[in-house]
Amino acid sequence: MSKIIAGGRGVAIALLALAALAASCSRIEAPHVVLNGVDLEGISTDGIEFTLKAKVTNPNGFGAKVGKLEYSVQVDGTQVASGMRSKQVPIAAGETVEVGIPFAVTWEALGKGIDQYFDGGDHRWKLTGSAVLSKGVMSRTFTFSESGRFEGPDAGRIDLDF
Repeated sequence: MSKIIAGGRGVAIALLALAALAASCSRIEAPHVVLNGVDLEGISTDGIEFTLKAKVTNPNGFGAKVGKLEYSVQVDGTQVASGMRSKQVPIAAGETVEVGIPFAVTWEALGKGIDQYFDGGDHRWKLTGSAVLSKGVMSRTFTFSESGRFEGPDAGRIDLDF
């Protein structure tokens, strides 16, 4: 009979441990993702390669890793880039790290109306996506969204020397 009671206590302790783990997972705060800039990486016969620079802040009281990061970039409501970065980046409690997210725009996509952004006018951009924050076996996926405006370059003022 004592084995059943001891087994019952063991089950109760395991359930309490699982409940504590679940409660701690629910308290993981969303990382803050802010677009910090875009670097031109290169031009090839396929198109133009960029690195989207994002600052990711861990607001939690524990270190974690930013895992899979998926994103979409829109300009004036038209998607101009999307992609995913799956390399994990460690981030200490309360710290901010810069994460580079590579993306490319093909010449074909550029030919489908990108010239409208080179008019010297005001344009809207929007970055949306999701990021996975993990600590050991715990992980949560969070969504993010950021938007802003930029002034497009005036194509009439761009000179290319070959």
